[in-house]
Amino acid sequence: MAARDPAEERAETPRQPQRARGHARFEALLNAAEALLREQDAAAISLQDVARLAEAPLASVYHYFPNPSALFLGLAQRSLLAFDDLYARPVGRVPDSWPALCRILWNRARLFYEENPAAMKLFLGPDVGWKIRQTDLESNSRLGQRQHELVRQHFHIPDDPEMARRFALSITISDSIWSLSYIRHGTITDAMAKEAADAREAYLALYIPLRAARRR
Repeated sequence: MAARDPAEERAETPRQPQRARGHARFEALLNAAEALLREQDAAAISLQDVARLAEAPLASVYHYFPNPSALFLGLAQRSLLAFDDLYARPVGRVPDSWPALCRILWNRARLFYEENPAAMKLFLGPDVGWKIRQTDLESNSRLGQRQHELVRQHFHIPDDPEMARRFALSITISDSIWSLSYIRHGTITDAMAKEAADAREAYLALYIPLRAARRR
């Protein structure tokens, strides 16, 4: 794959606010973009539309988001912070198997998508931009690391330096199936959610015994 022009990558990156007033404007613009994305495809949304809905000067939109790609990347980054929070929440009573423990996290992610249709469209829809895809994969690496740490905390699993990467890959496998469900049905159906969970567990079971003992 050819290297991307650094200037092109910068043009697709939102400019982060430095002051409280700027942060409020930044969030208002993202809120407007999210509201529009619930009703329209990303390709149909212009920066002028966002400025109008947010009741903000168009110059402010361009200040933070030089083009729509940067705008939707900013929205994606905000959504990924929410995923980080989901994975950081305590799980309560730990189940007796690591697959059941992992399903708690996966179910949280599915519920987040159901409650945030704009995020589902951004990450699972057919028009995902290259930069958003890259950012999503980087997030999967972080979430895979957290999931690996959680499973190791509660179960005796192999001490393998590649295991965190495999957890991240299992999330990417799930995302692919969820994306197929979204493209076909406009949502993550129960049947496809089960397919994704089965695929994740089958992959991880290549490296972790299904009956791995609980730590006491």
